[in-house]
Amino acid sequence: MPVTIKEIAEIAGVSTATVSRALHNTGYVREDTRKRIIEVANSLGYERYRERDNIKVRTNLIGVIVSDITNPFFTQVVRGIEDVLNVAGYSLLLCNADENIEKETHYLRVLYEKKVDGIILAPARGDHRGIREIIDGGISLVLIDRLIDGLDVDAVIIDNVSGAYEGVSHLIAEGYKRIGIITGSLEVMTAKERLEGYKKALEDNGIEFDEDLVENGEYTQDGGYRAVKRLIGRAKPDALFVTNNVMTTGALLAIKDLGLKIPEDIGIVGFDDLEWAPLIDPPLTTISQPIYTIGSTAAQLLLRRLGRIAKLRKEVVILKPELIIRESSRRGKR
Repeated sequence: MPVTIKEIAEIAGVSTATVSRALHNTGYVREDTRKRIIEVANSLGYERYRERDNIKVRTNLIGVIVSDITNPFFTQVVRGIEDVLNVAGYSLLLCNADENIEKETHYLRVLYEKKVDGIILAPARGDHRGIREIIDGGISLVLIDRLIDGLDVDAVIIDNVSGAYEGVSHLIAEGYKRIGIITGSLEVMTAKERLEGYKKALEDNGIEFDEDLVENGEYTQDGGYRAVKRLIGRAKPDALFVTNNVMTTGALLAIKDLGLKIPEDIGIVGFDDLEWAPLIDPPLTTISQPIYTIGSTAAQLLLRRLGRIAKLRKEVVILKPELIIRESSRRGKR
């Protein structure tokens, strides 16, 4: 395992922040302290310091780590990133973490050793010490889709609460009363926020929240399929709010296999307005995210950070989703 900044800090008797400032010349450190830190780093064989920080070379490479490359959401995000960075002269190294924190940490280390100039990351759930080491190592980082508590970096996210609130409020206005929700893992920020918006819509419309109407589809198609079958078998909902596109695909397959008709037997609203949403029968009501804009905005934030001539304050851009109403949620209107 490579030597970490934490190990250097323990031996030198200083904080990790002081080590980072000393090794990367990003702030004031007393000269005797700086010399002691560098001596410790060299004695431990801290290659990242010796190779990267003494040779300031731009590679014009940007690492992009997404949590599920098979999800069309991330395909469009990456297109937005590439279009902006390509014009600026950068090339992408694309990595797929599969919602696995160990794979994410591995790819972060690989990208560090490739000496990328920056990283755009959709973080998986789990312990993010690997990300903090990357930041300590002087690489600019921008988060997309999700934030990480306590991490002071730029990010581009969606107002998930308002999106979910609009979708569920629409179902209520159409006359649905027992509205089930298919969430992702509640360890993930987007899943927690979309559940929050769901609960708020119920509360504001005088409908009591029922735990029996909540199922976790794990943000996968198979998970969405199984979750919908469990939910319908147990709680008999008259509508579903499904909180991402791949789970929506699974939900539609489950509804078909159960022999139910949309929207007569069950209404449905999905999250993400992909190309197929208006083409199915009936056309799917969705919460549309500005997916391409998420990627292009993240790339612009990273370029701003790479071109800085002075320390910049963290910027978190929150984009608004939009409710697209189609026939899948219009009760009795087909």
